[in-house]
Amino acid sequence: MSDPLLSVQGLSVSYGRVQAVRDVAFEAAEGSLVTLVGANGAGKTSVLNAVAGLLKPRQGKVLYDGNDVTRWPAHRLVDAGLVQVPEGREVLASMTTHENLQLGGWHRKETSAASIDEMYVRFPVLAQRRELPAGALSGGEQQMLAIARALIAKPRVLLLDEPSMGLAPKVVDEVFRVIEEIRASGTTVVLVEQNARRALRAADFGYVLETGSLAHSGPGTQLLADERVINAYLGID
Repeated sequence: MSDPLLSVQGLSVSYGRVQAVRDVAFEAAEGSLVTLVGANGAGKTSVLNAVAGLLKPRQGKVLYDGNDVTRWPAHRLVDAGLVQVPEGREVLASMTTHENLQLGGWHRKETSAASIDEMYVRFPVLAQRRELPAGALSGGEQQMLAIARALIAKPRVLLLDEPSMGLAPKVVDEVFRVIEEIRASGTTVVLVEQNARRALRAADFGYVLETGSLAHSGPGTQLLADERVINAYLGID
């Protein structure tokens, strides 16, 4: 069996004296979709930010493509193909949709024009909004823009932080359709998501975080049927 493309081992993250993440470990095989779910404050975003190089872990390792990248800065990880779509989308509101997409290829020597054209085909609404300031887009359109901007960087691993947050149910359906398309194209996806039911339904493997620690793990379909997970996180349809 081949080694996982991404492996997080014994990860701990602190903010001053407050320990937000304790000894978290998970793996993502190439081409898989792995999700981290849990309640607000469970430590999901802290884990993802540590993997992305935005936080320095107190303990633990992040291995990517066989390399220890725990101390790599975020820009070096992006250049190596580990790219994050942050919580809250963080598009540059005063810049146009097109200018935001151009930023997705900042680290590439070759032109990103062809990649931007590909994104306009993949997300037709962005082509229609290309000259509008990103701040004038709807929440769903901004999420598509944030994902498209990340895809222009040609990620091998795409880290998605709460992509459904604040979106209407119909838009959430579209976001998850796009996520599954990205995984089907061969890109490894690590999804942090409060909507546990939708995330586990889409995932090959899931990890449930509780107050900074790993509480449950298993195939997504298995966790969906686990009474402990249902009672604590999923509720009743």
